[in-house]
Amino acid sequence: MVKYCLNIFAITALLILNSCSKERGLVKEMVALQISPAIGDITKSLVDDSNISTKEIGIQITNQLGTQLYDGNGLYENLRLIKPAGSWIVDNGSGETKEVIIKGDNAKIYAYYPFTSNPANFAGTGETSVLMVNIPREHKRDSIPDYLWCAQDRTEPSGGTVINVSSATVQLKMNHSLSLIAFVFYKSGYENPGNITRMEMKSVAGNNFFRANKEGINDLRMKLSNGELVGGTMASSVTLTNIGANISLTSDPGIIPATLFSQRNFHMLLAPTSITNRDDIEFVFEIDGSTYVAKFPGTGALNLTPGNAFILTVKLSPKSLNITGVAEWNMVDYEVSSGYDDLWYGMQPVQIGSLLWAPVNVGYDPVSEPYGLLFQWHRKYGQRYGTTNLINSKVSLDAGNDIVNKNIFYTASAPQYDWCTEYKNIWDMSTNYNPCPSGWRIPTQQEMLLLISSGETWVNPGEGGIDNLPGRWYGGNHSTDRTNSVFFPTGGLITTLGASGNRIPTMHGHYSTSTGGDLDVRYRLIITPSYSDVSTILKTIGISVRCVKDL
Repeated sequence: MVKYCLNIFAITALLILNSCSKERGLVKEMVALQISPAIGDITKSLVDDSNISTKEIGIQITNQLGTQLYDGNGLYENLRLIKPAGSWIVDNGSGETKEVIIKGDNAKIYAYYPFTSNPANFAGTGETSVLMVNIPREHKRDSIPDYLWCAQDRTEPSGGTVINVSSATVQLKMNHSLSLIAFVFYKSGYENPGNITRMEMKSVAGNNFFRANKEGINDLRMKLSNGELVGGTMASSVTLTNIGANISLTSDPGIIPATLFSQRNFHMLLAPTSITNRDDIEFVFEIDGSTYVAKFPGTGALNLTPGNAFILTVKLSPKSLNITGVAEWNMVDYEVSSGYDDLWYGMQPVQIGSLLWAPVNVGYDPVSEPYGLLFQWHRKYGQRYGTTNLINSKVSLDAGNDIVNKNIFYTASAPQYDWCTEYKNIWDMSTNYNPCPSGWRIPTQQEMLLLISSGETWVNPGEGGIDNLPGRWYGGNHSTDRTNSVFFPTGGLITTLGASGNRIPTMHGHYSTSTGGDLDVRYRLIITPSYSDVSTILKTIGISVRCVKDL
């Protein structure tokens, strides 16, 4: 099964401390909430980094239990988060900027997309808050929003601390409420334009699998506490109209989910549902005035879960239509700020010995960051190759791992060549410092040596590396079909002075271990066209990170 993570973007709410009253112990926040979406800009979903700044997000602030509005302030019931220009701001939905006052009590934030100012469409407080949802049984293409939700009482999606006056930097994670089915068509000997106008998805047996609007007064709604859809009515079919998509591909587009999703002709958003037998589901397409019917391929259950996407590859021939492939992308729980946009664009981890190796580097994006990001020692956040956001200063471990400073590269021009004021001999894999997804970590020096001993093969650009990059294959059939092998591209580095190099034409790769050396060095895997080895490198230098998981 191919896994994919629909876009889950991070909202970094920088709650700026403005003033303090000694008598009342109040801290005032300038609620020009600054938003930082997840790293990466490839379009994988309907709301992502490329368009989030044009969206409006609703937020509600309550006590930590989610039982009443924070401090009993009715202002916090339904605020709007927008980015008209520059920084994100919070207003009342009518353009009037508002402030949020944080006192000593712990807070919880509920968020949703799309924002509504209509009290008939948003109701409740905290755990009982709901957003009215519009999913007609028959609807036009792209007419259903990609509904998102969040309920968070910690400063980070996983880990972090409670939200209060002492810890008011909050990174929200928005979650998908709906499931998605996308279609990629290609012609095989078909001469007509291939204009798709209508599609129906239905149960052949007439089972009511699909949740949709209730006729008359619709009561379909999304809970902000967990994203669950309740109310509405169950139907045996859903229909998409006014599609207006033309088929341009003339060959099979392959099986890579990221490529397929970008080539989709259209998609349909659905309420999550569980279907016992997928062969009970069929699609009816209208193309160039003719009707084509195709069953959902395969056998067994079909589970359309929140944030889950199925991408169907469809071949149109002169006299027939067949669904030739199914790619499933599943949402996973991960630390969005690490730079992972999914786990991992349809690629699977590789087992070598007693470890699972991630197939790509932290921060990988097939379009913008095929080499991944580059990490200074013991920092959760990596920087892009070629970064110019440099500061020549040593800072504390916590400051270097504060999300506010995630895009800063700290340079060092004199011994000791370390960005951090604190000496660490082992990279702490707790949430605050680990750039890997939950359950994954950075390999040790010894584990890198074992990787080399599993066998290796160098490839030049265009000779079979992932994304046609230069690098080395390790383990498995590294010199033949690369089955059970993992690829390490030569991503270069960022020097102690902040200069990026070693990538092209030098083709050197450097991969951090979690093992530190004396004072200002750490152990790393170095990759060149002629050899690979494990040796030390300065901690300030930014290098690649590849994650592993214990079996």
